[in-house]
Amino acid sequence: MVDMLADLSGGFAGVLTPENLIIIFVAGMIGTLVGALPGLGPSAGIALMLPLAFGMPTVSGLCLLTGVYMGTMYGGRITSILINTPGDAPAIITALEGYPLMKQGRGGLALGISAISSFVGGLFGLVVLVFFAPMIASYAIFLGAPEYFLLMLLGLSTIVLLAGADLLKALLTACVGVLVSTFGSDYISGHIRFAFVPELIEGIDFVAIIIGLYGLGEVLYNLEHRVVLKLGKPSFNLREYIPGGRDLREAAGPTVRGSVLGTVIGVLPGAGATVATFLAYALERRLSTRPERFGHGALPGLAGPEASNNASVPGALIPLITLGIPGSGGTAIMLGALIMFGLQPGPLLMIKSGDIVWAMIAGLILANLFLFLSNILLIPVFINLLRLIQGHLAGVVVALCLVGAFSLSYNTFNIWVALVFGVIGYLMKKNDYPTGPFILAVVLAPLAENYFRQSIMLGQGDWSIFIERPIALTLLIMILAVFTIGIIGKQVVRRRQTRPH
Repeated sequence: MVDMLADLSGGFAGVLTPENLIIIFVAGMIGTLVGALPGLGPSAGIALMLPLAFGMPTVSGLCLLTGVYMGTMYGGRITSILINTPGDAPAIITALEGYPLMKQGRGGLALGISAISSFVGGLFGLVVLVFFAPMIASYAIFLGAPEYFLLMLLGLSTIVLLAGADLLKALLTACVGVLVSTFGSDYISGHIRFAFVPELIEGIDFVAIIIGLYGLGEVLYNLEHRVVLKLGKPSFNLREYIPGGRDLREAAGPTVRGSVLGTVIGVLPGAGATVATFLAYALERRLSTRPERFGHGALPGLAGPEASNNASVPGALIPLITLGIPGSGGTAIMLGALIMFGLQPGPLLMIKSGDIVWAMIAGLILANLFLFLSNILLIPVFINLLRLIQGHLAGVVVALCLVGAFSLSYNTFNIWVALVFGVIGYLMKKNDYPTGPFILAVVLAPLAENYFRQSIMLGQGDWSIFIERPIALTLLIMILAVFTIGIIGKQVVRRRQTRPH
């Protein structure tokens, strides 16, 4: 541990120059802006900065890329809370709880809690990255296709916890989500499914779906019901927006649990922040003594996923640095960046280029701190900017959504996808169909299918591969437990509601 602290201090010595500090701060702001824009996310943000980083010294270039990476995780929450338009997939859960708080006139509280939880989650993940990276990676390498399939299935099983009052509606929307996820070419055989037009060969872009479902769907619903946000009087007094002691105490437990869960899930290749946020949300809803508040502005449902979202960033860097295996789309581009700088990701990276790696980690710590302070200080700016454009909010949101959809592949097809799912999102909200299970199925079903088929091929057609491996068996038991607890819990709630008072 002493050696690691000495290495980290050496990393700070390499980063603490005026040029690098400016680069980290600017990178965080750019990442925040990219994360807030619908259709863009960590992968797009890092990719946009690669040409600029190429001409920089290695340490400065990596600080630029990791600063943007961390910034996108902070930025996704801003538009989710303010206008119910998630900047990227992990911010979907933030929209479920943050936007209802915004409509109640507590948008500043939602931004403050999410910023604090994001900072704590990122800090926890970084501590784990500094002290336990090699040990965690050595265990993660033993996970194979059966374990990953059951992990995806565990994520899907949380549908019973996300379902709310009507389990049948949740299962129905989840089934539709699975159907939507099958469009396009099959991962294993390359067989094309449901490709009615050539653009569908690669499947339906997930980001176009969430842009339509949440952004455009919310606009249509608000126009029909004439929803007006409660923004109060203009004020730049920061004290009015900082969460009080009671709110912080309510968010403390979920933040800690989300931090642990996000770091663990972030380590697993292919899982990433999206899975972490859904699992953190399901966990908080299960542990809550008042689950009926969820979906209406519950602070635990906001704090836990936000912490897990940011904790997954350092978590995803653990297998990248120690094994050369990217844990998410963003780290896949980071892998290319490391190679671009002449580094060799893998077990020898810490030995041959330890000074550069520790400088990159030190840069991430500084980026997390800068982003926390700037996001807290900018809360009054965000709220008052929204107040300024509230009369034209529907037009602004539609414009952002359409530009974001177009930027995904620079053609009009994704605009039509967003419009179609905007109508679907409006109809779902109007008829009380939950969107969470639908999105969860769209995200996890392709991964589950891929890992399932790999598992069957690995076991040569023998299904016992899912119970012969200890970790796989443990995950299978957890899945059954989630289903059992979820269904029994709903039966208990239903009996209480029907019991005469």
